[in-house]
Amino acid sequence: MKFDSIMVAAEANEMILPEGWGQGRATFGGLMGAILIRHMQASLARELPEPPPLRSFALTFVGPAVLGPLALSAEILRSGKSVTQMQVTARQEGQVVSTMLASLGHARESSIRVPGPAAPDWKPAEEYHAIPFMEGVSPDFLREFEMRPVAGQFPYSGSDKPDFEGYMSFRERPERQDAASLACLVDVWPPSVIPMLTKRAPSSSMTWIMEFLEDPAELPWTDHWLYTVHTDSFADGYGQNRSVIWDGEGRPVAFSRQTIVVFG
Repeated sequence: MKFDSIMVAAEANEMILPEGWGQGRATFGGLMGAILIRHMQASLARELPEPPPLRSFALTFVGPAVLGPLALSAEILRSGKSVTQMQVTARQEGQVVSTMLASLGHARESSIRVPGPAAPDWKPAEEYHAIPFMEGVSPDFLREFEMRPVAGQFPYSGSDKPDFEGYMSFRERPERQDAASLACLVDVWPPSVIPMLTKRAPSSSMTWIMEFLEDPAELPWTDHWLYTVHTDSFADGYGQNRSVIWDGEGRPVAFSRQTIVVFG
């Protein structure tokens, strides 16, 4: 099932998590984030004539979301003149598998402006090799995406340092460029410490915070987004990393931060 069809299904209160988007025993976390965002947007559009753009979300992966029925619910916690706060939750068999707190806000007049970080000076995406999808080795969901590393070491290469950077894109362009599609794309990269391992080990995200500097839906179309990640800390199997995302014109669009778990 393709991304666009999943997003249409996510607008309803019940949907089916399809095959082809697995990440171990769970559904790819980026897809779960996109599902919650799209459900929130659809619910908000029914309540407000001019819904504000998403400014930030905090997502907790409570448990693994598996193939099969998924129940979705969205609640407006507060809606003011400029800012709206929402909670979106996904459940399977009555149990919460993920929940998101989201902050949306219309633009305000302000005399203050501090620019985001400048984009790295890379060659065009086509000049870097894409990581191939390997049947039976790569997670299923990677069929849908393309990553082109620019710097850093490959996963499980035994590097003495974490972190990497590169371009990311959908293999098949989605119908909409918005917060949901960008969130899905951002999570395609593995945990930032994976290059330090010498063999494969299970890993997952516990929490995920993403902040939008721009509304992707209002920007020119970008096929290849720029991504860099930095590991702040890692110990006792848990780590914290932060990343920056730029569009094709070098405009800083989002910050992403995750608490990750690596069993290795």
